[in-house]
Amino acid sequence: MKIILTDHSDIPSRQLVGASRIVTFNNEAYNQIDTGTVVMGSDYQPNNIATDEEFDKLREWLADQFIYDGIDIGPLIQNTFIDLFGYELIRQTKTIKNILQTEQPTEVVVYSNPVPVYEWIPLGSGEIIPGVPEAVATAENIEVQEYTKSITASRIKDRTFRSIGPSVLRPLDWGSEFISRMRGNRPSHDSDLVLFVFTKNNINVVEPVVDALDDRVNTTVVTHAHGFTNTGQDISTSLSNLNVPVVPLAKYSSLTSYKEEIKIVRQLARNPDSAQPFSDQKPHSISGVNLTPALQSRGWLYAALQYPRVARYVHMMQNMLRAEQPQSVLLKNDGPLPTRTVATAAENKGVPTLLVQHGVDLPSRRYVPVSDQIAVWGERWQEVMERKGVERERIKITGAPQFDHLARYSAKDQSQIREQLSVSIDCGTFTVLLASQPFDDTIRSNLVQTAIGAVRDLPNVELLLRPHPREDTELHKKAASDIPNVQVVESDDIHDLLFASDVVLALRSTVVLEASLLNRPVVILDVSAEKPPIEEFSEQNGFTEVTNRAEARECIEEMKDSPKSVARYTNQQPRFGREYALNEDGGAAGRVARIIQNLIVSKSN
Repeated sequence: MKIILTDHSDIPSRQLVGASRIVTFNNEAYNQIDTGTVVMGSDYQPNNIATDEEFDKLREWLADQFIYDGIDIGPLIQNTFIDLFGYELIRQTKTIKNILQTEQPTEVVVYSNPVPVYEWIPLGSGEIIPGVPEAVATAENIEVQEYTKSITASRIKDRTFRSIGPSVLRPLDWGSEFISRMRGNRPSHDSDLVLFVFTKNNINVVEPVVDALDDRVNTTVVTHAHGFTNTGQDISTSLSNLNVPVVPLAKYSSLTSYKEEIKIVRQLARNPDSAQPFSDQKPHSISGVNLTPALQSRGWLYAALQYPRVARYVHMMQNMLRAEQPQSVLLKNDGPLPTRTVATAAENKGVPTLLVQHGVDLPSRRYVPVSDQIAVWGERWQEVMERKGVERERIKITGAPQFDHLARYSAKDQSQIREQLSVSIDCGTFTVLLASQPFDDTIRSNLVQTAIGAVRDLPNVELLLRPHPREDTELHKKAASDIPNVQVVESDDIHDLLFASDVVLALRSTVVLEASLLNRPVVILDVSAEKPPIEEFSEQNGFTEVTNRAEARECIEEMKDSPKSVARYTNQQPRFGREYALNEDGGAAGRVARIIQNLIVSKSN
């Protein structure tokens, strides 16, 4: 018995004959394959895609691949590796194993069109990761044949990138840093506190803290324009209101920083296969499947481009720490590569770090913070951190600095807020807001289409689609075109939008809690197997969950027609307080500032 695994619809007709089942991971291929035997791979997906032990295993794979100046480089890229490759690697491995064990085939035929090595493969991706089907079939003692087209746009891009990509991107990266050096202030040399940021997102998390510190702490903001063609203009603009020096990290670079990168490129290129990242000298198994062959493309990318680049970051950050001699480093995240690198470099130099919670986090060990101390919003988030393995003494409950002003919204008038928005909303219109997130296109499309289907043709109802700042808005704009009661809003303040709305639709965004704190009813759209609601934002904690557009429509109509039902929804949701958000007094930023001052005093002593 033969089954076919595919991520596209271009399968020779002769292969379709005799196939008992065609399984695809790609929605477009599923809709195009004209046979009754085609099913989606998600039908076989396990309920628990990855365990904490498996996330830890992904981190173990990265460890000891390359050490630079006493710092293990591999773990610094763990967020990128786990979120944009490893998570999906685990999903496909377990799903394909379930397929083979359920269908019991004697032969597996794979048709795939692999993406270029430089493209990420996030959770829910429709592309089959090369090597995974073969690895699983081998573990199950099943014959496998893999077919990929020899000439495709993806293959041409992949071969071109492998030939010249690193040698082109490296000078572009250096050139962007050279432009970045021209911006900002001169290095302060001797700062009490370094606030390190690499993206304009969530700047509102740390702005109130800097204001609360006032002149009592000598603060320098160090920015890093992470991205091969990113010159840091957006970050500089977003920080222009801070009354402290803002210095690009590139100003701390030296000629040695770039020489070190070139030296490492040559060193890794000379290393034998056994010393390359993800070599077969170390086991890489999930669910009893040896995935070493499926990891080779990542290994090449890390050795040829990423590890030398990260070593340069380490060198510049060490220069910065030597120049500024800070008593503490403040971060709004420590998962992404630049911030995890500076947190690790600071630890290496004995400089304490403080992480301020910037958004909703999951209790899984998919991400584990490394900062010395962590300021969280409330007891719920303290529990989340403890479930990740963070010791309680490292966790401080402060409230969210960016929520300090939310308690003042109750005195505002909704109609006046609506008049200030960039979109037009009539005073008496029942307004629904969808806050989406930067998931893959399939999940985002499900969220958007569920929301649109829930309000389509409802009289006196307006739907606002609010993309996340990191989302491409084309999907929203295309979906909203020619639908009179749907608008896309991009630039308005999210808290103004929440206050101007009558009901909020979301999945697992921080917006869920922010809407609840503003006394707005929240309906959780549980429409994705890959991204189910999180425990903190589920029915057991007072939120309403729906699984399709009909259920969402029913909730919207009920609240529109009955103000009493709105109160019933909101009364069961979280409020200000020590459990979720210690912000009623508007003093979260001050509490974080006091932790910083204590760290500085302790380090000075």
